[in-house]
Amino acid sequence: MATVPRTRLSPEARRTQLVELGLQMLSTRSLDNLVIEDIAAAAGISRGLLFHYFPSKREYREAVVRAAAADLLDHVAPDPTLPLAEQLRSAVTAFVDYVTANRDSYVALVRGASGGDPGLRAVFDETRSVIVTRVVDHLALLSGAMPPRRVRLAIRGWVAFAEEVVLDWLALQPVDTSDDAEAAPADVDAPDLDRDGIVEMLDGALLALVASAAASTRP
Repeated sequence: MATVPRTRLSPEARRTQLVELGLQMLSTRSLDNLVIEDIAAAAGISRGLLFHYFPSKREYREAVVRAAAADLLDHVAPDPTLPLAEQLRSAVTAFVDYVTANRDSYVALVRGASGGDPGLRAVFDETRSVIVTRVVDHLALLSGAMPPRRVRLAIRGWVAFAEEVVLDWLALQPVDTSDDAEAAPADVDAPDLDRDGIVEMLDGALLALVASAAASTRP
């Protein structure tokens, strides 16, 4: 990777730049393949100077994943301009679209959490908790009362379900690298759900889980 001319930035601006470079690189490589030397070269600084802003590679990767999580939460926030009854579905649609457009950075968030790094796990858990809280608060607005704890547990399970469903669906999408689409062989394992079908399934699963948990007679 070619180096760029060195530019003097404030410490906060430099940290922001380095994290943004990491996010950009996650679009073409995994979290494990974020090479510090490549980041430093793209920023026009030395490898040693990068570690002035981030004491270790682990802390740098955590900062990048935290930024990816913040970007996800920004994109899937319910649209307050829509009627309450439509906001949840719009958020589910935004989630599917975001993961589709940012698969690698989202995989870094989800899979990074399962890699044993406590910092990445904390970012992942915080992100899930924010999504769960948003859904719970939305249901409270719709019903006029805070849902019981069992509903919150059901929603947290749904978030994990949604993550796996969307990632598995994307993994099965056929990739056509041919200039002639007709020349590309059909993928017999291609999913039978399109984007709208996935949204419909996730939205329906959420409503069914909430209804089942709310109807439970157990405390």
